[in-house]
Amino acid sequence: MMMKLAVGMLLVLGLVGCSSAGQVKEQALGDELGVSNQLLDDAPEDKVDSYAANPQVKAFIARLVKQDHFDKNTLELAFSRIKIREKVIQKSNNQPESITPYYEYRSRFTNAQRVASGKAFAQKNKHWLEKAEQEYGVDWHVIVALIGVETYYGRITGSKDVFTSLTTLAFDYPRRQAYFQNELRAYLLLARENNWNIGATKGSYSGAMGMVQFMPTNYRKLAVDYDGDGHVDLWHSDADAIGSVANYLRHHGWEYEQPYLVMAQVDSPDAVSKWINADRKPIKTAAQWAALKVLPTQPFLAKKMGLVGLRTKEDETSYWLAYENFFTIMDYNPSRRYAMSVLELAESIGKND
Repeated sequence: MMMKLAVGMLLVLGLVGCSSAGQVKEQALGDELGVSNQLLDDAPEDKVDSYAANPQVKAFIARLVKQDHFDKNTLELAFSRIKIREKVIQKSNNQPESITPYYEYRSRFTNAQRVASGKAFAQKNKHWLEKAEQEYGVDWHVIVALIGVETYYGRITGSKDVFTSLTTLAFDYPRRQAYFQNELRAYLLLARENNWNIGATKGSYSGAMGMVQFMPTNYRKLAVDYDGDGHVDLWHSDADAIGSVANYLRHHGWEYEQPYLVMAQVDSPDAVSKWINADRKPIKTAAQWAALKVLPTQPFLAKKMGLVGLRTKEDETSYWLAYENFFTIMDYNPSRRYAMSVLELAESIGKND
């Protein structure tokens, strides 16, 4: 009996030893090929259960090897360590910018704490904000507010690895598959360019990164090394974040010191329902809106405007006529609730106490 027990213990120890040896070997391979060993924590038990076995992923890998000269072994190892992250799909189908009424949504971002933190962030980074305002022509308080809405000035940048989130959306979220496959490719290029281990990068459930929550394509295209230290760091460098937001907004047409919108009176919302929240650009002149009985209730500029309507109370909808700058914020996030919150926060931060 004692002999059998001893043999059993030796077998168990042998299996554990083999398992540990295998994991160490795989970790060493990950280090060598630039794939994060953090992915081992949630890795599928078998490669057949991973994304590496997905025919679409295999075709994707082949395309990147041919098009971008990636190492096939690196990509296969990376995709073998991940599987679908269901929560990413759930969150993508229930985004607060789409389902939460404005009067609730805005309270998360335009409260006293976020205003006070924004003023403190602005004071701390006065040099970089003045520099960005001068060089990029973007109002400083708008830069601060956008960072404030995105990540509470860098406090909440996301805790999930970007690689798994993007892969899930690229291959298990058909509605935007092409978009996320392009973002996944951009992330892999970004990782290679910056010597990041694939899978070590933390971000939001949708793959957005850093205190400004840039998607990988925008990170590669519009992020800037504003502090001049030789690399872009959107997680820890306030200067890089400020310069990158300014560069993004300038790229999308921000007009310096120009208005965003004016309050409007709409006599018959039903009569103009097809124009409310209908476009992502200014579409009519003030005279054309007046002919539809949509009238600005504040001083306004003779520029084209779009019509925005948002629920400001449970039983109340308010209306605004929006200029180009409003829609430029929507280029950052295509939600009117989002754009309005950013600009309302900016106004509060920019006020002299």
